[in-house]
Amino acid sequence: MVLAHKFDLLKTSSSSTPSTQAITRVKTILERELEKRRASQSGGIGIEGLGAEGERSDMGGLECSGSGGGVFKFEEWEGGEVGFLGTFVKVGTEVDDEKGGHVDGLAAFREWVDGISS
Repeated sequence: MVLAHKFDLLKTSSSSTPSTQAITRVKTILERELEKRRASQSGGIGIEGLGAEGERSDMGGLECSGSGGGVFKFEEWEGGEVGFLGTFVKVGTEVDDEKGGHVDGLAAFREWVDGISS
């Protein structure tokens, strides 16, 4: 599980919710960085391959299947399931939604925890 925490601090456009925008940003940045790592490891030897025998670490595991042209995407990753949630905590204050109801910034995370513990 990857948490996009403190999404309540984002300034968002009217076309998306703060949670959705935070998740999209975190996911895009992680995919971009993991693709850079995958690409650098696929061509030539890495720095860890220059040491003594037996010291090389396994840097694989970022292979993806699918039509993305080999670009790393969590949806196509064969290494496991990754979930994304947006969360926030307001200390000492209650946050209300547009309808005047109390908003719990950790509700989605609590639901996820309950789902894995049962």
